Amino acid sequence: MDVQPLQPEASRPLAKPSVGGLTISVALARGKLWKGTLARAEQFAYDVSGLPMALAPASRQASEAAAYLHAVYKEYFWRLPAGPGKALLAAVTWPFALAFTIVQNTARNAAVIRQRTGKSAVSQVLGQLHCAASYAIAPPWYYMFELFDDDRRAQAPLYLTAHETIAAAYELLEPVANTDFLADKVWFADYCKATGIIAVPVLFQATRGEICLPKGDGEALPDSDLFVKPRQGNGGHHSERWDFVGDGHYRNSKGEALDRRDLLRWIAHQSLGQDFVVQPRLVNHPLLRDISNDALATVRVLTCRDEKGGFEATNVAFRMAIGTNSVVDNFHQGGLAAPVDLATGRIGRASDMGVRPHVGWRDIHPVTGVAFIGRVLPFWTDVLELARRAHAAFPQRTAIGWDVAMLEDGPCIIEGNGKPDLDIHQRVERRPLGDQRIAELLAYNLRKRLAQPGVIATTDA
Repeated sequence: MDVQPLQPEASRPLAKPSVGGLTISVALARGKLWKGTLARAEQFAYDVSGLPMALAPASRQASEAAAYLHAVYKEYFWRLPAGPGKALLAAVTWPFALAFTIVQNTARNAAVIRQRTGKSAVSQVLGQLHCAASYAIAPPWYYMFELFDDDRRAQAPLYLTAHETIAAAYELLEPVANTDFLADKVWFADYCKATGIIAVPVLFQATRGEICLPKGDGEALPDSDLFVKPRQGNGGHHSERWDFVGDGHYRNSKGEALDRRDLLRWIAHQSLGQDFVVQPRLVNHPLLRDISNDALATVRVLTCRDEKGGFEATNVAFRMAIGTNSVVDNFHQGGLAAPVDLATGRIGRASDMGVRPHVGWRDIHPVTGVAFIGRVLPFWTDVLELARRAHAAFPQRTAIGWDVAMLEDGPCIIEGNGKPDLDIHQRVERRPLGDQRIAELLAYNLRKRLAQPGVIATTDA
């Protein structure tokens, strides 16, 4: 596929920020350093948590697909540059990181879990130690996947962890460099428009402290609600909603009001650390407004290339904002998520990531008091078809997690994630995915990729 990154046709410094004495180049360098540090820290966390899997013998308890994915990670861990050195550093760090996270998670969860299940704090600590050492499942995931339950813990070898998917399998399945720019929201919006995929547009972007408008566009912000978020990245971090309140003013979720000029300056200032985009704020379908907390509710649709070269939807989760959050529905920002039946679009029981034990499992939205369990999502067949068509427009990608909104006039893609998190599905479906369709497809595609010349060889499980 011959595609090129979108470049703005014109870049005009409509708003110059004040940087408090720092030069723009210093501010940009600091933002780049921070992002690089976070990326390295995340990779090191994967190395530490995945060390037991890298050291473990092949599992006889896991399914064929799960065992293969575990084996791929083990081979990947040792074959990367500085693999033994990484292992030594991870081995030194592992006991201290494990002790810290056990104390932290036990303090947060033990009392509620004991009341709910009868499992003592000591039993929970031993369970966390066992799961971390035997299955490379770190303490937060012990609670996320409810492995204090004996039946679920018996399935521990079937869980697919972030270190073996995000840090290994997806890396090996990445398309050739510059095949597409899925993570770039400006490029993505332009590409979707060109290929007929319904997706949220980008009104303009801000970069290096300047507002960049397409050629011919006016300089004023539209008289409508707006959404501002990083040009690259996900998880709902650093996103802000600005509602148009009339007379050239906008108000955010904190109640702060700015006029057009000051809002442009604020957006420009945000872009000193990283690029930002401005998009229209979308509104939920009427059937979802009573369970959305006034934030845009989306479904995460996981699609994967199948054995015939088509693209199959394997898992879906519906997300809702709760509490005081009316900006994003993201699971990692404290929202609820519920499983969705693929065949019918029917919503199941919902929970958070498992980090707040008092949340538990809900049938009713905690803010609005409206029951959502059993509700059928609008335009369900259209949602799945849009996700499959969108994946077909990115044929070099193996797996994509689509965030799809359901608006009054139909579904609309918000973004695509090239390294989709499986935690949300394993949490809300209350089961591992190692013996499910997505594991079969990931294993199938990995076998094909690893059989190609120049790709690391991995022993089949």
